[in-house]
Amino acid sequence: MRALFGMLLAIGLLFSIANVTTEGGNVTSIYFNQTQNSTSWDGLYGDVVLGAGATYTHTVNGNAVVLLNMVAQDPPCIYSSISMHVVAANNSAITLPLSAGNLAQLDGFIGGSQNGSSTFTGLDTFVLNSGTYNNVPTAYSYANGAPSPDFREGYLNDAVGNLVFVADVVDNRPNWNGSTSDYQIMLPNNGAPVQYWLWVDVNYTCVSPTPPDPHHKDHKLFIPPIDSYSIVTGEEFSLELVVENRGDYKEEDVEVYISECPEGFSCGSGFIDSIKKGDEENASLLVSVGLIGSYVLEVCAENDDADYCREFFLQVLPECEEGEGCPGEEYCEGGYWVPKKEAGEECGDGCWCLSGICENGVCVLCETDDDCEDDEECSGGYCEEIECPCGVVENHACLPHECCSDGDCETGEFCIGLECVPKELEIVLVDGELVVGEEGHFQILNNKGDEVPFADVFTNKESTVADEFGHASLPFSADGIVYADGEGYPQAAKMFSVLQLASISLLEGPAVAGKESTIEITDQDGMPIAGADVILEGNVLVSDENGQVKYAFSESGFQTISATKQGYRISDAEIEVAAAGVEIADACKFPVVLSWIEVAPTEFYWLWLLSLVLGTFNFIVLRKRIGRDFLKKLKEENFGGEYGAELARKRREIYYKSLAYSYGPLLLALPGIPFLNICFMSNVVVLQAVGELALIIKKIVEKRG
Repeated sequence: MRALFGMLLAIGLLFSIANVTTEGGNVTSIYFNQTQNSTSWDGLYGDVVLGAGATYTHTVNGNAVVLLNMVAQDPPCIYSSISMHVVAANNSAITLPLSAGNLAQLDGFIGGSQNGSSTFTGLDTFVLNSGTYNNVPTAYSYANGAPSPDFREGYLNDAVGNLVFVADVVDNRPNWNGSTSDYQIMLPNNGAPVQYWLWVDVNYTCVSPTPPDPHHKDHKLFIPPIDSYSIVTGEEFSLELVVENRGDYKEEDVEVYISECPEGFSCGSGFIDSIKKGDEENASLLVSVGLIGSYVLEVCAENDDADYCREFFLQVLPECEEGEGCPGEEYCEGGYWVPKKEAGEECGDGCWCLSGICENGVCVLCETDDDCEDDEECSGGYCEEIECPCGVVENHACLPHECCSDGDCETGEFCIGLECVPKELEIVLVDGELVVGEEGHFQILNNKGDEVPFADVFTNKESTVADEFGHASLPFSADGIVYADGEGYPQAAKMFSVLQLASISLLEGPAVAGKESTIEITDQDGMPIAGADVILEGNVLVSDENGQVKYAFSESGFQTISATKQGYRISDAEIEVAAAGVEIADACKFPVVLSWIEVAPTEFYWLWLLSLVLGTFNFIVLRKRIGRDFLKKLKEENFGGEYGAELARKRREIYYKSLAYSYGPLLLALPGIPFLNICFMSNVVVLQAVGELALIIKKIVEKRG
């Protein structure tokens, strides 16, 4: 079994993960990975310090190496010698006396080849507090690959047959994993977990007390046992201790410190001004812990006359436990929170990676497309944008559009709105009134909005060819349909809502108040318009199939007639309605004799304007001509001294005659006498102007002759 435990510890050095926590007598085991060792034995090791003493428990499951630091009971006296053994029994209490172990009993307890006889192959003597025991079956556990004389273990039985194992306590000797410890002990099970109770047996020899010498006094400091501490790595704690003055003097300037501060730690110190004889003072040291592990620290109290040191256990706990989760940007490794790894770095599981995905021992950004954005796919562990030049990416896939350019479509199709649609022509009215016969200005476009040059544009009456920009002009036909035909396009037609021009006329002579008149509505071709709403003095009548309505005006004077019908633009008409019993000419001939122009009464205003212009022309020309002839006569007759007075008189006479001659016809037309109306008098003014022009032409001819 010696060799077996050595193999157990040696293999543990190679394959175990040394994260061990001991707290309140409970231990955390170290299990081997991928290596089958002794399933019937556990190995325990650790350090031992003097203090208040404690009992610990451990359950042997097999195949485990466990770190367990232990506190032994501090002797109550000044001792001259001391030896310690770790004792482990499979019962919470043992019954004395002890005896050398019965290997047959142990073999029966363990069973199989990993039994006691093959392990405890030697015999030796063990001196415990309860007595000296000879011929004890003994084994030596391994250190540095070979059995170590420092780590001796014996097997005993108590009076009722309980298993009792004892191991020597040494001072920091090289152990199984290359570090140092104070003990190593092996404990078996019986094929099922077995619980053991462990404590430290302290065997000491007290110094015999001597009577106090009144002439001899001592300086003596003492630190009582210190409790163990368990602190999370990276944190700090306050080490609380008591320093006693057990000497014969008042102790002053006592420094309190940790003798060897471990690497990575920060150890504070304290100072006590004075401690009276037989008194004690509290001290507090601030300690910041470093690496995870189990430490035996030594705190000392010292001045120039005395010193005392006390060991205590410090267990530096991990910040975290692997497998407890990995929120944020850190994960737990070796008991420490460390930054998560980028893609491409080695990993143990997804917690190690910023992406949360570890594949084949390497951090990747994705395992499946679902780990990526909607427009990405997982390729080689990385999310890559999906190339989709003519489509849309949905659910990690490119859904192609029907088209992205005209080249993606068949001949005779355009790509519009990502779909192939047939080519079409569009006829757009750019300018022009929607009136039959009026010219409309069009532009021919395709259904992409591009200009279509040189397209044939036509109606049912006329045609033309669009220019290079697709522009064309045509008068609207009555049906309002415009056609376009371009190469590569089907013929297009567009119907415009055009209006036909229409007019209102009064039939059967002038209108007379109280007398029925016939009013006719006709289009621009002279065709009657039936069903038109005709508005007369606020009354609405509907034209018959001949486009006529009959109506008797209630009042004389100028009346406005208006009419409406869908599809027509009907111009208003203004007529003069005569009072009952008064006849007026429905029109006058201009000039009367020649009958060149027929003027309706509603258009008399321009006859007045023309007559005023011609009357002014006659006034200016006549005045100048008569004045010039009069001056010539005066010179020929040689009037002499009366010339000036005669000239002034004659000028006034000429002025008044010219006014009467030129504007007299217009004054006669004002009263409204039918015969002397503007229709007749305007002819008189025209004849006067013609006469004056004839005289001017004659004068010019005579001068040239």
